[in-house]
Amino acid sequence: MSATVEATAAPAGATAAKSVAGSRIEFANTLRGIAAFAVIVGHLCAVYWFMGPMVDILTGVPYAPYKAPVIPALVDLAWLGPFGVALFFTISGFVIPFSLEQYSVKGFVVGRLWRIWPTCWAGLSVTVAAVLIGVHFMGGQVPFSFRDAASQFFPPYSAIADARRIDSVMWTLEIEMFFYGICALAANHLREGRRTLWLFPVGIFLFWLGVDQTVAYFHEYPSVARKLASFHTDPVFIIFMFCGVALNLRQRGKLTLPQTAAAIALCFGLFAAAQYIGHMPFVTVLRYYAGGLIVFMAAMRFQTSFKRTRVTKFLSDISYPLYVVHGVAGYITLHALMRLHVNADLAIVITIALAVSVAYAIHVLVELPTHRRGQKIARRLSA
Repeated sequence: MSATVEATAAPAGATAAKSVAGSRIEFANTLRGIAAFAVIVGHLCAVYWFMGPMVDILTGVPYAPYKAPVIPALVDLAWLGPFGVALFFTISGFVIPFSLEQYSVKGFVVGRLWRIWPTCWAGLSVTVAAVLIGVHFMGGQVPFSFRDAASQFFPPYSAIADARRIDSVMWTLEIEMFFYGICALAANHLREGRRTLWLFPVGIFLFWLGVDQTVAYFHEYPSVARKLASFHTDPVFIIFMFCGVALNLRQRGKLTLPQTAAAIALCFGLFAAAQYIGHMPFVTVLRYYAGGLIVFMAAMRFQTSFKRTRVTKFLSDISYPLYVVHGVAGYITLHALMRLHVNADLAIVITIALAVSVAYAIHVLVELPTHRRGQKIARRLSA
């Protein structure tokens, strides 16, 4: 996803300190790559083969008869998707406060938009093109309108536009953008590690509870639930992201270990409570999110053991474009390979290789130049 550890210009005297800080959070960069690969494996090795109706809805192309691959049939890989998303959310909560230390609120917001939107535009263009090509050559019907597609290009606009989702991962970018907005509002609390910071996840929970009760009260009016859908699901994940914020404050020495444990217990407790008392259309499997959080905390505990390698750097670099492009375009690719009677396991390998190649191209041609441009503008606004 979009969380990243960003280097910024610093006075000469701060260079050594900043390089030390960078080495300390190399573990977060490594986990970003792992999270992206976990999501892609979960979607292409499990979701495509065992959740056919959802794939049909997203691609508009009807299933063709196929022989399921060997490994996904033997090992349940579906958990990798939510586990990877949990890692992404935790990483975002952990690294975003660093950006607020480096930039003013205005610089932070502009920098985030440059970070998210251009790569999102490129990735979604691949998704839309894949669906149009797939429907043209393999039959079916385009499952979204122009308005639906256009609204997705400016997250989180689609969350308030009552638009149909055209991709299986864009909902997480909406949550990410809402989280940035909350971080901008809580900037001083985040920078200084104030105790009042924890009023934000509590307030978000109360907001969600109000939406949840509204949806429950108007259960006979589906249009109400549909229009409130994003505000019915997104806030609980933002609360979960504050677990990463607590770990950031611990990393920066703003919280003691008992305080960090209490903050995480509060945020994860509210997140879990929402799953039990809410009326959301789907319930999150808590053990996957707990697993992602635990893996992050374990990596943080042994963070000095993480060293940058070519493989981890490559996966970290392409993690955001890979996350954006792999889903629907990957399903269309698998549709095509199945119609060509390619071995299912080989088809998965081919699809993953193609997704990685497209993601790398977007990283080089779009993500790097626009991100650098955004950093320059953010620094200028922060000066």
